[in-house]
Amino acid sequence: NYLNSNKRGITLDLKAVEGCAIMHKLLSQADVFVTNYRTGALERLGLDYETLEKQYPHLIWAQINGFGDIGPDKDNPGFDTIAFWGRSGAMIDQTEKGTPPIIPLIGFGDCTTGCSLTAGICAALYQKAKTGKGQKVMVALFAQAIWNLGTAFIETQFGGKYQKSRTAPNMPFINSYKCKDGEWIFISILEHERYYNTLCKMVGRQDLVDDPRFCTTQQAKKNSTELTAIFDGEFAKYNQAELSAMLVQVDIAHDRVRHASDILSDPQALQNQYIHEVVHANGQKTWTPATPVKFGNTEVNNTMDAPVLGEHTAQILQELNYSTEEIQYLRDKKVFLQQDRKLK
Repeated sequence: NYLNSNKRGITLDLKAVEGCAIMHKLLSQADVFVTNYRTGALERLGLDYETLEKQYPHLIWAQINGFGDIGPDKDNPGFDTIAFWGRSGAMIDQTEKGTPPIIPLIGFGDCTTGCSLTAGICAALYQKAKTGKGQKVMVALFAQAIWNLGTAFIETQFGGKYQKSRTAPNMPFINSYKCKDGEWIFISILEHERYYNTLCKMVGRQDLVDDPRFCTTQQAKKNSTELTAIFDGEFAKYNQAELSAMLVQVDIAHDRVRHASDILSDPQALQNQYIHEVVHANGQKTWTPATPVKFGNTEVNNTMDAPVLGEHTAQILQELNYSTEEIQYLRDKKVFLQQDRKLK
């Protein structure tokens, strides 16, 4: 899993006295405790914020859960497909009008919610640097989805309705169009009056220049179905590459609508090292996403593949001053499991 690269992996049976003791040794040294356990489970393990804050006032306690800590659904299980995609409207409101819910991209909600949790942790670390005290940081998948869909959620309070149709968009020039070769292109014109005539001339429709039905934002919205149909016909005369070149020439924001598999050959992704090749222990090579944040350069500082289950448990226990005999005892008692990385 690319999300766990550059990390060490440890397993512990937290219901065992010995496993719990190891966890508390780690907590005594840690700056941050991150968990995706539900609060009830944390309380049963003695790892809830109220308990740990008394023992480790320096600790930043950070949690992701599905729906938050209060309300009727606070104890419900909530993966990103449920709490992020299903509950918020994201699963159905961005589909074409009259079509079924989309098949959600697994992990999409998890990753965006994780970014918000990271931001909260960074703020808490800043406070800790100033005060020496820890903090409770909480993010829910449902909360993140509401934030991400904020524009749509607000729009519904002013008459906006979802699902929408690309044939009757709110703005015809913030829309996708099918090309002659069956590929799609998306244009995003935020200043309609500035670019309307330019786009008409680009496709050879001088007859539409300054047309009062379409040339202003308000009229374009009012007559969006008709204007979209016109440009469906015009864009269908060109291949995707031809259209992209034409739009570049007139400096109109656009891009080819691409597939995830296209990233492998995308020069922008490759030259900025947004993806990088990883050689796994079995010799297999995989291109994986790189951390999107860059500090001063584009280099990927990936020195370690994701750990196998509990791969570094014994190593970490040694750092906690457990002897070889104690580690073997804990292994035999199944307080931890450790898979060994099998080289090719």
